[in-house]
Amino acid sequence: MPTADRAEPSNLLLAGDQSILVDTGDGTVNQLARAGLDMRSIQTIFISHLHLDHSGGLAAVIGLRWMNQFPGQLIVYGPPGIKEVVDGILASMAPSGRIGFGLGALPPTPSGSVRAVELRGGQRIALGDGLSVSTAANSHFDHDGKADTANVSLSFRFSIGERSITYTGDTGPSDAVASLSAGTDMLVSEVIDLERLLKEIRQRRIDASAEMLTSMQKHLSTHHLLATDIGKIAAQAKVKRVVLTHYAIPGSLSESEPSLRGDIAKSYAGSLDLARDLSSFDLGCP
Repeated sequence: MPTADRAEPSNLLLAGDQSILVDTGDGTVNQLARAGLDMRSIQTIFISHLHLDHSGGLAAVIGLRWMNQFPGQLIVYGPPGIKEVVDGILASMAPSGRIGFGLGALPPTPSGSVRAVELRGGQRIALGDGLSVSTAANSHFDHDGKADTANVSLSFRFSIGERSITYTGDTGPSDAVASLSAGTDMLVSEVIDLERLLKEIRQRRIDASAEMLTSMQKHLSTHHLLATDIGKIAAQAKVKRVVLTHYAIPGSLSESEPSLRGDIAKSYAGSLDLARDLSSFDLGCP
Protein backbone atom coordinates (compact mmCIF):
# COMPACT_ATOMS: atom_id res chain seq x y z
CA MET A 1 0.00 0.00 0.00
CA PRO A 2 1.22 3.56 -0.72
CA THR A 3 2.61 5.27 2.37
CA ALA A 4 3.79 8.81 3.06
CA ASP A 5 7.35 7.84 3.98
CA ARG A 6 8.28 4.97 1.65
CA ALA A 7 8.42 4.67 -2.13
CA GLU A 8 7.42 1.49 -3.90
CA PRO A 9 10.09 -1.13 -4.65
CA SER A 10 12.94 0.00 -6.90
CA ASN A 11 16.61 -0.80 -6.45
CA LEU A 12 19.71 0.54 -8.15
CA LEU A 13 22.68 -1.75 -8.76
CA LEU A 14 25.96 0.03 -9.53
CA ALA A 15 28.60 -2.30 -10.98
CA GLY A 16 31.58 -0.81 -12.76
CA ASP A 17 30.20 1.58 -15.35
CA GLN A 18 26.75 -0.03 -15.32
CA SER A 19 23.68 1.41 -13.58
CA ILE A 20 20.93 -1.20 -13.45
CA LEU A 21 17.42 -0.82 -12.08
CA VAL A 22 16.02 -3.87 -10.33
CA ASP A 23 12.25 -3.38 -10.24
CA THR A 24 10.61 -0.03 -10.96
CA GLY A 25 7.79 0.72 -8.57
CA ASP A 26 5.90 3.99 -8.75
CA GLY A 27 8.20 6.95 -8.06
CA THR A 28 11.37 5.35 -9.43
CA VAL A 29 12.43 8.38 -11.49
CA ASN A 30 11.95 10.71 -8.51
CA GLN A 31 14.05 8.44 -6.29
CA LEU A 32 16.81 8.39 -8.93
CA ALA A 33 16.83 12.20 -8.83
CA ARG A 34 16.96 12.20 -5.02
CA ALA A 35 19.93 9.85 -5.21
CA GLY A 36 21.69 12.26 -7.58
CA LEU A 37 21.51 9.92 -10.59
CA ASP A 38 20.98 11.10 -14.15
CA MET A 39 18.33 8.88 -15.74
CA ARG A 40 20.34 8.69 -18.97
CA SER A 41 22.79 6.39 -17.16
CA ILE A 42 20.12 3.66 -16.95
CA GLN A 43 20.51 1.22 -19.84
CA THR A 44 19.26 -1.99 -18.20
CA ILE A 45 16.22 -2.90 -16.10
CA PHE A 46 15.26 -6.17 -14.44
CA ILE A 47 11.62 -6.66 -13.41
CA SER A 48 11.08 -9.52 -10.95
CA HIS A 49 7.36 -9.90 -11.60
CA LEU A 50 4.49 -7.93 -13.06
CA HIS A 51 2.66 -6.82 -9.91
CA LEU A 52 2.18 -3.06 -10.16
CA ASP A 53 4.18 -2.18 -7.06
CA HIS A 54 7.23 -3.55 -8.89
CA SER A 55 6.47 -2.29 -12.41
CA GLY A 56 4.26 0.79 -12.02
CA GLY A 57 7.15 3.22 -12.59
CA LEU A 58 8.40 1.56 -15.78
CA ALA A 59 6.26 3.77 -18.02
CA ALA A 60 7.92 6.90 -16.64
CA VAL A 61 11.42 5.50 -17.19
CA ILE A 62 10.64 4.56 -20.81
CA GLY A 63 8.60 7.67 -21.60
CA LEU A 64 10.92 10.25 -20.06
CA ARG A 65 13.95 8.69 -21.75
CA TRP A 66 12.17 9.21 -25.08
CA MET A 67 11.03 12.74 -24.27
CA ASN A 68 14.62 13.67 -23.31
CA GLN A 69 16.02 11.88 -26.37
CA PHE A 70 18.60 9.99 -24.33
CA PRO A 71 20.92 7.93 -26.55
CA GLY A 72 21.30 4.17 -26.53
CA GLN A 73 18.92 1.29 -26.18
CA LEU A 74 17.13 0.47 -22.93
CA ILE A 75 16.84 -3.29 -22.34
CA VAL A 76 14.05 -4.44 -20.03
CA TYR A 77 14.40 -8.01 -18.74
CA GLY A 78 11.47 -9.64 -17.02
CA PRO A 79 9.21 -12.67 -16.76
CA PRO A 80 6.87 -13.80 -19.53
CA GLY A 81 4.50 -10.92 -20.21
CA ILE A 82 7.12 -8.16 -20.02
CA LYS A 83 7.05 -7.71 -23.81
CA GLU A 84 3.32 -7.13 -23.66
CA VAL A 85 3.81 -4.60 -20.85
CA VAL A 86 6.49 -2.67 -22.75
CA ASP A 87 4.45 -2.70 -25.96
CA GLY A 88 1.47 -1.39 -24.01
CA ILE A 89 3.55 1.44 -22.53
CA LEU A 90 4.71 2.45 -26.00
CA ALA A 91 1.13 2.33 -27.28
CA SER A 92 0.05 4.61 -24.44
CA MET A 93 2.65 7.15 -25.56
CA ALA A 94 1.26 7.43 -29.10
CA PRO A 95 -0.96 10.49 -28.38
CA SER A 96 2.07 12.35 -26.98
CA GLY A 97 3.92 11.60 -30.21
CA ARG A 98 1.14 13.31 -32.17
CA ILE A 99 0.91 16.41 -29.95
CA GLY A 100 4.20 17.77 -31.21
CA PHE A 101 7.16 17.73 -28.86
CA GLY A 102 9.34 17.91 -31.92
CA LEU A 103 10.62 14.44 -31.14
CA GLY A 104 9.36 12.59 -34.16
CA ALA A 105 7.72 9.17 -34.11
CA LEU A 106 7.84 6.85 -31.15
CA PRO A 107 10.75 4.38 -31.11
CA PRO A 108 9.91 1.08 -32.81
CA THR A 109 10.58 -2.14 -30.91
CA PRO A 110 12.61 -4.26 -30.71
CA SER A 111 15.03 -2.45 -33.01
CA GLY A 112 14.56 1.01 -31.52
CA SER A 113 15.44 2.55 -28.20
CA VAL A 114 13.58 -0.02 -26.05
CA ARG A 115 13.85 -3.80 -26.12
CA ALA A 116 12.05 -6.29 -23.87
CA VAL A 117 13.56 -9.71 -23.12
CA GLU A 118 11.50 -12.42 -21.42
CA LEU A 119 13.19 -14.68 -18.89
CA ARG A 120 12.34 -17.82 -16.95
CA GLY A 121 14.03 -19.55 -14.06
CA GLY A 122 17.36 -21.28 -14.54
CA GLN A 123 18.82 -18.80 -17.02
CA ARG A 124 22.16 -17.00 -16.92
CA ILE A 125 22.86 -13.80 -18.86
CA ALA A 126 26.17 -12.00 -19.42
CA LEU A 127 25.80 -8.23 -19.09
CA GLY A 128 29.38 -7.28 -19.98
CA ASP A 129 32.37 -6.12 -17.92
CA GLY A 130 32.35 -9.46 -16.09
CA LEU A 131 28.84 -8.94 -14.71
CA SER A 132 26.29 -11.74 -15.09
CA VAL A 133 22.83 -12.49 -13.71
CA SER A 134 21.29 -15.85 -12.90
CA THR A 135 17.56 -16.38 -12.42
CA ALA A 136 15.35 -18.63 -10.31
CA ALA A 137 11.58 -18.97 -10.48
CA ASN A 138 10.36 -18.53 -6.92
CA SER A 139 7.13 -19.39 -5.11
CA HIS A 140 5.30 -16.04 -5.13
CA PHE A 141 2.56 -17.35 -7.42
CA ASP A 142 2.46 -20.94 -6.18
CA HIS A 143 -0.85 -22.43 -5.08
CA ASP A 144 -0.87 -25.27 -2.55
CA GLY A 145 2.72 -26.09 -3.43
CA LYS A 146 2.08 -26.13 -7.19
CA ALA A 147 3.74 -23.62 -9.50
CA ASP A 148 1.48 -21.24 -11.42
CA THR A 149 2.43 -21.97 -15.02
CA ALA A 150 0.71 -18.82 -16.28
CA ASN A 151 2.68 -16.41 -14.07
CA VAL A 152 6.36 -16.33 -13.14
CA SER A 153 8.06 -14.43 -10.33
CA LEU A 154 11.84 -14.28 -10.57
CA SER A 155 14.71 -13.93 -8.12
CA PHE A 156 18.07 -12.66 -9.42
CA ARG A 157 21.71 -13.26 -8.55
CA PHE A 158 24.11 -10.61 -9.87
CA SER A 159 27.76 -11.76 -9.99
CA ILE A 160 31.16 -10.28 -10.76
CA GLY A 161 33.92 -12.82 -10.29
CA GLU A 162 33.50 -14.36 -6.85
CA ARG A 163 31.27 -11.56 -5.52
CA SER A 164 27.50 -11.57 -5.76
CA ILE A 165 24.25 -9.96 -4.64
CA THR A 166 21.05 -12.00 -4.64
CA TYR A 167 17.66 -10.29 -4.80
CA THR A 168 14.62 -12.28 -3.75
CA GLY A 169 11.94 -10.06 -5.25
CA ASP A 170 8.57 -11.24 -3.95
CA THR A 171 8.65 -14.86 -2.87
CA GLY A 172 7.48 -17.27 -0.26
CA PRO A 173 9.76 -19.93 1.23
CA SER A 174 11.62 -21.41 -1.73
CA ASP A 175 14.36 -24.01 -2.13
CA ALA A 176 15.11 -22.43 -5.52
CA VAL A 177 15.85 -19.10 -3.85
CA ALA A 178 18.01 -20.78 -1.22
CA SER A 179 20.00 -22.54 -3.97
CA LEU A 180 20.36 -19.30 -5.95
CA SER A 181 21.64 -17.56 -2.80
CA ALA A 182 24.28 -20.14 -1.91
CA GLY A 183 27.39 -18.36 -0.61
CA THR A 184 26.21 -14.95 -1.81
CA ASP A 185 27.82 -11.85 -0.30
CA MET A 186 24.51 -10.04 0.13
CA LEU A 187 20.93 -11.32 0.20
CA VAL A 188 18.47 -8.50 -0.44
CA SER A 189 15.17 -9.86 0.79
CA GLU A 190 11.56 -8.85 1.15
CA VAL A 191 9.95 -9.39 4.56
CA ILE A 192 6.46 -9.48 6.04
CA ASP A 193 5.35 -8.91 9.63
CA LEU A 194 2.35 -11.17 9.33
CA GLU A 195 1.00 -10.70 12.86
CA ARG A 196 0.90 -6.90 12.65
CA LEU A 197 -0.42 -6.93 9.10
CA LEU A 198 -3.27 -9.31 9.92
CA LYS A 199 -4.11 -7.21 12.98
CA GLU A 200 -4.44 -4.13 10.81
CA ILE A 201 -6.56 -6.00 8.24
CA ARG A 202 -8.92 -7.18 11.00
CA GLN A 203 -9.25 -3.61 12.30
CA ARG A 204 -9.83 -2.16 8.83
CA ARG A 205 -12.09 -4.95 7.58
CA ILE A 206 -14.49 -5.53 10.42
CA ASP A 207 -16.88 -6.93 7.80
CA ALA A 208 -14.45 -9.71 6.83
CA SER A 209 -15.55 -13.28 7.40
CA ALA A 210 -13.43 -15.80 9.28
CA GLU A 211 -13.00 -17.69 6.00
CA MET A 212 -11.67 -14.60 4.24
CA LEU A 213 -9.19 -13.88 7.04
CA THR A 214 -8.01 -17.50 7.04
CA SER A 215 -7.52 -17.37 3.28
CA MET A 216 -5.67 -14.05 3.56
CA GLN A 217 -3.36 -15.44 6.24
CA LYS A 218 -2.57 -18.49 4.08
CA HIS A 219 -1.82 -16.29 1.07
CA LEU A 220 0.40 -13.83 2.92
CA SER A 221 2.36 -16.51 4.77
CA THR A 222 3.04 -18.65 1.68
CA HIS A 223 3.64 -15.95 -0.96
CA HIS A 224 5.89 -13.75 1.20
CA LEU A 225 8.76 -14.30 3.62
CA LEU A 226 8.43 -14.20 7.37
CA ALA A 227 11.54 -13.15 9.26
CA THR A 228 11.97 -16.75 10.43
CA ASP A 229 11.87 -17.88 6.78
CA ILE A 230 14.61 -15.40 5.87
CA GLY A 231 16.78 -16.64 8.73
CA LYS A 232 16.41 -20.23 7.53
CA ILE A 233 17.24 -19.35 3.90
CA ALA A 234 20.24 -17.24 4.95
CA ALA A 235 21.57 -19.99 7.20
CA GLN A 236 20.97 -22.74 4.65
CA ALA A 237 22.65 -20.70 1.89
CA LYS A 238 25.47 -19.50 4.17
CA VAL A 239 25.04 -15.91 2.99
CA LYS A 240 27.45 -13.31 4.34
CA ARG A 241 24.98 -10.45 4.82
CA VAL A 242 21.21 -9.91 4.76
CA VAL A 243 19.58 -6.63 3.79
CA LEU A 244 15.83 -6.35 4.34
CA THR A 245 13.64 -4.26 2.05
CA HIS A 246 10.08 -4.24 0.61
CA TYR A 247 8.41 -4.23 4.01
CA ALA A 248 4.92 -5.72 4.08
CA ILE A 249 4.58 -4.02 7.43
CA PRO A 250 1.95 -1.48 8.52
CA GLY A 251 2.85 1.69 10.38
CA SER A 252 6.29 2.36 11.79
CA LEU A 253 9.11 -0.01 10.85
CA SER A 254 10.76 0.61 14.23
CA GLU A 255 7.89 -1.21 15.96
CA SER A 256 8.66 -4.38 14.01
CA GLU A 257 12.46 -4.15 13.96
CA PRO A 258 13.15 -5.93 17.29
CA SER A 259 10.98 -8.91 16.39
CA LEU A 260 12.38 -9.07 12.83
CA ARG A 261 15.93 -9.17 14.13
CA GLY A 262 15.04 -11.68 16.83
CA ASP A 263 13.24 -14.06 14.47
CA ILE A 264 16.03 -13.98 11.88
CA ALA A 265 18.64 -14.54 14.61
CA LYS A 266 16.96 -17.82 15.58
CA SER A 267 18.65 -19.41 12.53
CA TYR A 268 21.11 -16.85 11.17
CA ALA A 269 23.96 -15.20 13.05
CA GLY A 270 25.41 -13.11 10.23
CA SER A 271 25.20 -9.39 9.44
CA LEU A 272 21.69 -7.92 9.12
CA ASP A 273 20.63 -4.47 7.89
CA LEU A 274 17.18 -2.94 7.52
CA ALA A 275 17.18 -0.71 4.47
CA ARG A 276 15.44 2.65 4.41
CA ASP A 277 14.62 4.60 1.25
CA LEU A 278 17.86 5.72 -0.44
CA SER A 279 20.00 3.51 1.79
CA SER A 280 23.22 2.40 0.09
CA PHE A 281 25.14 -0.85 0.65
CA ASP A 282 28.60 -1.63 -0.73
CA LEU A 283 30.34 -4.95 -1.22
CA GLY A 284 33.68 -3.15 -1.11
CA CYS A 285 36.82 -4.03 -3.05
CA PRO A 286 37.38 -7.64 -4.13
